[in-house]
Amino acid sequence: MIYLVTNQQSMFNSVGYSLASIEDSLEYLNTLDIIGFDTETMGMDPYNCQLLSMQLGDNDKQYVIDCTTVDPGEYKEILEKKELIMHNAKFDLRFLYYQNIVPSKVYDSLLIERVLHTGIDTVRKSLDAVTYKYCKIELDKTVRGHIHREGLSARVIKYAADDVKYLHEIRRKQIVALEEKNLKRTASLDNEFVKVLAYVEYCGFYMNSADWRKKCEEDLKDLGIVTRALNKFILDNAETYNKFIDNQLDMFSEGVRSRINWSSSQQVIPFMQSLGVDTSIKDKKSGMMKDSVDKKVLNSQKGKHPIIKTYIEYTEKQKVVSTYGENWFDYINPKTGRIHSNFTQIMNTGRLSSGQKGNKKKGFAQMPNMQNIPSDMRTRSCFQSEEGNKLIVSDYSGQEQIVLANKSEDVDLLEFYAKGLGDMHSFVASKIFPELSELSLSDIKNNHKDKRQIAKGAGFAINYGGTGITISQNLNISMSKGEEVYKAYFKAFPGLADYFKQEKQKAIKLGYIQFNNISGRKCFIPFFEDFQRLTAEINEDPTFWSDYKEHKDKNTAKFKEFYKPKVRQYFMKKGDIERMSLNYPIQGSSADITKLAGIYFFRYLEENNLVFKVKMANVVHDEWIIECEDRIMNEMSSVLQKCMEEAGDVFCKTVKLKAEPEITQYWQH
Repeated sequence: MIYLVTNQQSMFNSVGYSLASIEDSLEYLNTLDIIGFDTETMGMDPYNCQLLSMQLGDNDKQYVIDCTTVDPGEYKEILEKKELIMHNAKFDLRFLYYQNIVPSKVYDSLLIERVLHTGIDTVRKSLDAVTYKYCKIELDKTVRGHIHREGLSARVIKYAADDVKYLHEIRRKQIVALEEKNLKRTASLDNEFVKVLAYVEYCGFYMNSADWRKKCEEDLKDLGIVTRALNKFILDNAETYNKFIDNQLDMFSEGVRSRINWSSSQQVIPFMQSLGVDTSIKDKKSGMMKDSVDKKVLNSQKGKHPIIKTYIEYTEKQKVVSTYGENWFDYINPKTGRIHSNFTQIMNTGRLSSGQKGNKKKGFAQMPNMQNIPSDMRTRSCFQSEEGNKLIVSDYSGQEQIVLANKSEDVDLLEFYAKGLGDMHSFVASKIFPELSELSLSDIKNNHKDKRQIAKGAGFAINYGGTGITISQNLNISMSKGEEVYKAYFKAFPGLADYFKQEKQKAIKLGYIQFNNISGRKCFIPFFEDFQRLTAEINEDPTFWSDYKEHKDKNTAKFKEFYKPKVRQYFMKKGDIERMSLNYPIQGSSADITKLAGIYFFRYLEENNLVFKVKMANVVHDEWIIECEDRIMNEMSSVLQKCMEEAGDVFCKTVKLKAEPEITQYWQH
């Protein structure tokens, strides 16, 4: 049964629904332990767009609250006391926060679908898809596009009520699925964290416009310098590079000039080829070869000509100007004066992501990636606390390395942390380069920087499932040297080798990657059935490999058309699974720790009446940025550190994960 709660009953003809008072609705809703909840709004931004209605109820009764005439605050107590089922809770929570309503317990059916199917991107997770999946009811979503024009018409009221009618049944069946997949702890963590992430989006980050404008001017100046250097090279070597010279002068030209548009890769490719650069690379999507002047292609060939390094510098500065330039003024909210982004809570790796591609037809504004802001002082110093406030910037010290040490329990890694030896990369270098084994870590850091850099690059590559080839490509060293470093790394850390072997075997056996035993988070391998089929075809046929070799030796048509592509597909899928099995548990467990730290801190704000007084301005993988008044900055710094380290203790039982907060006027890290 649908009920409309409004203070202008004469404006409605109650066709298809009944009218109810605030008291009637509260009387019924108070009998429920769990309430379905949704909103209808006139846009995506809680600061500038009207809250049209709130819908509360269960399968039997749905109350549509006309928020244009009824104060949402009338429902504050019940919304903060009861468990609320929402679909895409992060959106609705921001509108509730604007009404000074902070729910204590949330169940997000959208997030639960992501938890249940992490890695399987083909599963639809919209409310209409989920409702049909669990209730076999088809929701009509075509009304959504007319709400702006119609307001609370009869069909909009029914549409709004239907969005909460089936949430209890969806929740009940999802919980069964969570139990079957042993994912209830994961769901609990993400249902708690969605309140925090909605608050981060709601708070936003203050960017000083004057400082940003000055930054943009300096960036353009830097880009101009390197552009002129590229053009000067062409002109100074006009005879050699004549085909890249524009000799067709007009009345405004002062002389010859370069005809290359350096921001056009298609124009740069022929120039690089003329320098002897191999621009060929395999396209990841098509598998076909193509030409490219991406940084990865050029980095390993910088030695072929000094101008290549100048071009790489140009691409970096050009990206800064185009990505982090004047366009950022459009991101400033006119009401708050702050930048508000959109975050995706569950990626396949377990991490958060930030940013949103604009879509005017769907009403989605372009939003910036707040996790990828360049770390240089010129850029970061523009992100500040507002007057009378301070920022508390706190990150974990070596989070992913410590997570790996706790997971692998490698003796040498544990010894490093137990003794507090200091520089991890120098320690690794001392293990993989025998000639450094007797030197102090400070000596290695100061006097053997090349080997330390190799150790650092090798560590990052290997920890994410890289091989000797990855090391050689990342560090611009020979393939043989990359393989040598790869083997030396695992010889130095046998416990790490055993851990990696176990993780690979588990993923290949189970068809999913379990990140840790605390949250129990999993990522399911989308192509696992195909991999199993290939495995059976290849490994269960006793003659497959002998036939493969015979056809390969003769280079037969069957080898080219059947054996070669099948074996290639098998090893590609196996390699993908193995890389994921090493990469995801480290990234995902680290993300779970950061989420839990945010949950602890937000709980403290709730318990001490500090929500809306203390802002959670941003979160970047292992880092939290908090903004608060000067008078409580020391207290909040201590609280944040405590929350972060207690969250670390839950996941890291052997080597402690430490947080390092810093009180500052601007974002520095």
